[in-house]
Amino acid sequence: MSVYRPRRLDHVHPGVRVIVGWDAPLATFFTQVWQLPRRDGALIRDLVAAGITPYEIDDPATVVDLARPFARVPDDLSAQLAQDRLTETDPTGGQLRDAVQKLLTTVPAR
Repeated sequence: MSVYRPRRLDHVHPGVRVIVGWDAPLATFFTQVWQLPRRDGALIRDLVAAGITPYEIDDPATVVDLARPFARVPDDLSAQLAQDRLTETDPTGGQLRDAVQKLLTTVPAR
């Protein structure tokens, strides 16, 4: 599972938190945006809760776009999330992927 916490935008309430990531067990990308509870104990208010069910979001750009109204999202976050999925889905930590890529690039064309 990967989790990124981009900084909130200046106009967004200071109590708002944003996380974006890849959840390997659920096989989905996710974005969650919520407001911290008030001092009086009021419940947390979810603003965005996407990618919370299995296989819900397959495109990392979707979760990045959901976070943009609330946070400064790095330009390369979609690419990083896609890489996280490749690495974390592979139980060898990317070694299997690298071996297959090497094999495919070293096989002579017929």
